[in-house]
Formats: sequence, structure tokens, C-alpha cells
Amino acid sequence: MWEEKLIELTKDEAYEGTMMKSSAGKFGMIKSRGSDGIEIVAVELKDFMPVPTNKVIAQYKNIDEMISDGWVID
Repeated sequence: MWEEKLIELTKDEAYEGTMMKSSAGKFGMIKSRGSDGIEIVAVELKDFMPVPTNKVIAQYKNIDEMISDGWVID
């Protein structure tokens, strides 16, 4: 689905505040990534900049589960 280079970049650099995209064409931002999992929230555009909202659009136990579901760094 995604190139291996993009998958490795996601594993290394996807932390709080990182813009993400899914294979389904969705966009979101990581709100949290820690021992309790990963939470991705919806974003809205304000002055042409993506801003996170409080609407949770995806939750995962770990980075591998997130990537398997199609999410990588945008």
C-alpha cells in the first residue's frame, strides 16, 4: 500500500502534532502517542493552516496497528 521508506518515516517521526493521511483519503493529526496508544483527531483549516479539533477519528494500540490500517505521515 505505502512505500517502505514512508512507513519507516512514520514509525520514527509520527508523534503529537504530526499531520497524517490514510489510504482512504482522510487527513488527521496525532493528538497523543504514548504507552496507552495513539489518538488521531480531525483537522479544520483556519487561515489556510490545519488546526486539530477535539473530534477523535481513529485510535490504535500502537504504531504498527495504525500503519496496518492505512495511516502514514502526510
